Amino acid sequence: MRAALTHSQGAAGPATEPGTPLQAGSAKGVPTAARQAARYFRHPLPTTEAEPKHLFVRRLFTTIAPRYDWFNRLGSLGLDQRWRRRAVAESGLSGGMQVLDVCTGTGDLAVFCARRLQGRGAVVGVDVNEAMLRGAVRKQRPGEPAISWLRGEAQALPFGPERFDRVVIGFSTRNLSDLSQGLGEMVRVLKPRGQLLILETGRPSNRLVRMGYLLFLGTVARVIGFLLTGRVWPFTYLARSVKEFLSPAEMVALLNACGTQARYVPLSWGLASLYVADKVST
Repeated sequence: MRAALTHSQGAAGPATEPGTPLQAGSAKGVPTAARQAARYFRHPLPTTEAEPKHLFVRRLFTTIAPRYDWFNRLGSLGLDQRWRRRAVAESGLSGGMQVLDVCTGTGDLAVFCARRLQGRGAVVGVDVNEAMLRGAVRKQRPGEPAISWLRGEAQALPFGPERFDRVVIGFSTRNLSDLSQGLGEMVRVLKPRGQLLILETGRPSNRLVRMGYLLFLGTVARVIGFLLTGRVWPFTYLARSVKEFLSPAEMVALLNACGTQARYVPLSWGLASLYVADKVST
């Protein structure tokens, strides 16, 4: 049965309870939210007028939504799905668990979670972009476990506190305009002893691998994006967002400041990063 695409406001399913987002404290060596925004908001806009990052990112993904999956597969040489499967394997999903996929996009990570649970739990995918969510809905095959797709903001999740056993997010944290706020929201909706799993692009420790990776992002990936969409600017931003995002050590420190005990798992020589963050009971 295919799940219905609904808006978070007034939608059937999980009730909308604003709650108070958990504010991350300061941690040594971790930029403040304002410094983060200034740090990786540097991107070439297709117009001469500045716009808030969240609006820019929304417009970007609306532009590339029809070819988003193709870009992921070609741009990662097919590794992106392997990384998602690894994240699900690390999650320890078991029957009866409630799972939230934040910034679900076209739903790949949510689908893998639902298949792992085999109908013995519930999976919700939330994203602010309707074009991306339409792609997610189309991925649901007849007979597969249903997934609830909701429209909502990662930095103001439409759920009450301590709702989910697992929260996952794939390759999207670097697109949040306020990373501390977004991570705080994900921790807020986790049950005590729940787990947050973050898949993100990596920063290879090997100098040659890192140089080759950045060269690929700045050239080949942009060409692939142009051939798929006829546009370069979204992929210029995406390449820069990878290069300018937090280091693994900074990300772990920020997660710990948000009320978790986090660890970093490099994938494929560090081409991708997996962060496993256990919520600390208070």
